[in-house]
Amino acid sequence: MKKKAILMALLLSVVFTGCGAAGNTNEVPAQETTAAETETAQETESTEAEETAEAATEETETAQEQEDMIFTVDITDVITTDGYTIIGNTATAENYSGIIEIHLDDTLAEQAQDEIQVGKTYVFTVAPMMTMSIPPQVSAMSFTAATEEDIAALEETRAGISNFKDCMTAYETMSLEEIIQDANFNYALWTQEEITEFETFLTEQGYTEDSEIKSYVKTRENLDGSVPGDTAVAE
Repeated sequence: MKKKAILMALLLSVVFTGCGAAGNTNEVPAQETTAAETETAQETESTEAEETAEAATEETETAQEQEDMIFTVDITDVITTDGYTIIGNTATAENYSGIIEIHLDDTLAEQAQDEIQVGKTYVFTVAPMMTMSIPPQVSAMSFTAATEEDIAALEETRAGISNFKDCMTAYETMSLEEIIQDANFNYALWTQEEITEFETFLTEQGYTEDSEIKSYVKTRENLDGSVPGDTAVAE
């Protein structure tokens, strides 16, 4: 239906433009235009309109394909209380990096129930729309288990965009509670080595699993939730 709508709009646009241009010319009297010439002109306009519409449709489809986004995501939460939602950590060189919330339709959810696990990494192709919420939300179109190459590329990206050093400098003057609250959102940008270093630092600051505020900063295989995930479950 969308392609037909685009085609009709472009056809009408060309036809109306052609009619307007013909109505404004004074070079050839209307009575001197033969039926054959009129028919030829109409056929030419129709052909041009169809070609223009087809080209526009192809450009639209190409743009839509280019706009699809791909994220490699370390899974922190799988939430099934209201639909099927995945929360995880991602990083890209050009698009969004951080905690991301991914919604799956019923078909993908059925597949995900047997395949997606917390602490594992997957590559998601998502629709080219992202909310401005924290974390941003996207709709999955497909997913596959990440390969070793995918994970290596993810870590390489994190190494290039990580704010770990700046965070650690800031943490020198922050309370344990403030450190945990900040790190629970920033660690999605950190490499696995940096996360391990932070865990050691946190223990040195007196953090234990019984501390009032929970740290979700863990290496990939030990991930077990997130602040957004806990919030979603509570709601």
